[in-house]
Amino acid sequence: MSEKSVISYRNGPFATVSMGLPGDHEGKTATRVFFVKGAEKLALIDSGLYAGYPSLEQGFEELGYAKSDLDLLLITHEHMDHVGNNGPLKEQTGCTIIGHKGRADRVADNMLNAKTIVHAFPEGEDFDLNVEYLDWMAPNEGPLDSFVADGDIIDLGGGVKLEVVECLGHSMSEIGFFEHSTQTLVIADPLLPVFNPVLYLYEDPAVMRATFDRIEAFIRERDVQTVIFAHEEPRTGADTFELIDNCRARVDGIEDSMLRNIKAKPGIGFAELRDLVCDEFEKVREWRALVSIDASLKAFEAAGRIRQESGGWVHAG
Repeated sequence: MSEKSVISYRNGPFATVSMGLPGDHEGKTATRVFFVKGAEKLALIDSGLYAGYPSLEQGFEELGYAKSDLDLLLITHEHMDHVGNNGPLKEQTGCTIIGHKGRADRVADNMLNAKTIVHAFPEGEDFDLNVEYLDWMAPNEGPLDSFVADGDIIDLGGGVKLEVVECLGHSMSEIGFFEHSTQTLVIADPLLPVFNPVLYLYEDPAVMRATFDRIEAFIRERDVQTVIFAHEEPRTGADTFELIDNCRARVDGIEDSMLRNIKAKPGIGFAELRDLVCDEFEKVREWRALVSIDASLKAFEAAGRIRQESGGWVHAG
């Protein structure tokens, strides 16, 4: 075993394993997966990225779990750094894989998963699917075995219960989990860290904002004591309000920048708009940004704030 522990957080039934991210994130951000131990069942929330599988194996060893002890693999959403080890874990543990049914097809098919987000637009087709996405996942997929929905309870025994909390926007099929005994809310990516090398990723700005409101209300109503995240250090419930406000401001900032640039450059194209917004916030010009820019363009057009003209975008007055 490595001398350095991979367990970055422990509290009650929870133990977090951290895995470093590659590419633009290397040395800056990590992804985290979460063991949750009840009296009757052991669950893992998300499987992480493929390069982090040795860390996950070390986590099993450090915690004294055999792989055969794993009963449930709970998936927050379909992105590559959250489902990357589904296949190996299914093969080696026999666990039941559970998640939201909305993106089950992408969890079951790595190539579909990659193409539908990295190559969602012609402007993103220069990005290498392997480097940008497929290499983050094991070659063998681990499809969902069963589905859960908002409000469902997963009982691990001994009072350890995970309540499913829908938190859409970053992915339109994302869920989190509220553990009752410790009043701990586990969420992956609806609240992204203050430092992030890439632009805030959302598929629908209105849904994303509604999720910010929902998480804030949930923390207040349930007296959430701790919030643990995939890419952020744990926070108290009260401290999470500051992060929620920061996330709101970042989505607002993206949209403000878009409208300013459309006004300043009537007829601006999709990729150029992405580049100008990313440059303003000193973020990488990459495929995630295309998703967010497209989402807000659709929202602006539906509201009559912009219109397409000669293959570009103009302000509608």
